[in-house]
Amino acid sequence: MLYPDLDYPSPLYQEWLRLLEEKDIECTIAQAGQQIDLGEGITIKVLHPQTPLLTGTGSDINNNSVVLRLSMGRVSFLLAADIEWEAEFELIALRADLSGTVLKVGHSGSDTSTSAEFLAAANPQVAVISVGDNPFGHPSDEVLKRLEEKLGTENIYLTYDAKTDEHHTIEFITDGERLWVKTEL
Repeated sequence: MLYPDLDYPSPLYQEWLRLLEEKDIECTIAQAGQQIDLGEGITIKVLHPQTPLLTGTGSDINNNSVVLRLSMGRVSFLLAADIEWEAEFELIALRADLSGTVLKVGHSGSDTSTSAEFLAAANPQVAVISVGDNPFGHPSDEVLKRLEEKLGTENIYLTYDAKTDEHHTIEFITDGERLWVKTEL
C-alpha cells in the first residue's frame, strides 16, 4: 500500500490506518522518485507528493495525494489522484514526466483540477474520470470542455453519467504497444 505521509485528523483516516496495521498490510510512504518494477516491463513511478509536502494550498490533503505513472512499453497511464492546480503546477515546474496515453483525471474532474497547462503537459490520447453521483457537480463543465477540445468526446470516459444516471465499468487493455478500451453498464 502506497500512501502519503499526511497528518490527517479525520476519524475515518485514523480507522483506515488502524485497519492496515491490524491486518498487517505492508505500507510504504509514497515520495516522488520511487519506482516499482512489477515485472514483464511494467513499472510504476511515484511522481507526487514531493518532499516537503505542499502546505497553504486550497486543499493540502488533495494536493499531497499520490500521483503515479504506470508504464508498459509504449503505453502509459497518468493517475492524477485528487491533485488540484497547485500540485499540477508544481509537477510542471519540476519537469516531471507527465506524459500518459491515458489520463485518470484528477479530483473527479472538479473545476480545481486538470488545468489547460497540466493537460498540455500530459498530452493524453484518452481521459477517464472516476466519478459518482455527487453534490459537487463533478465533473465540472469547464474541465469537460477542456478535455473535449483536446481529445474529442469519443476519447473521454466517465464512470458515472449524471444525465442518464448510469454507472459504467471501464477497462483498459494493453499489450504495451496498443490500447483497447472496453466499457459496460
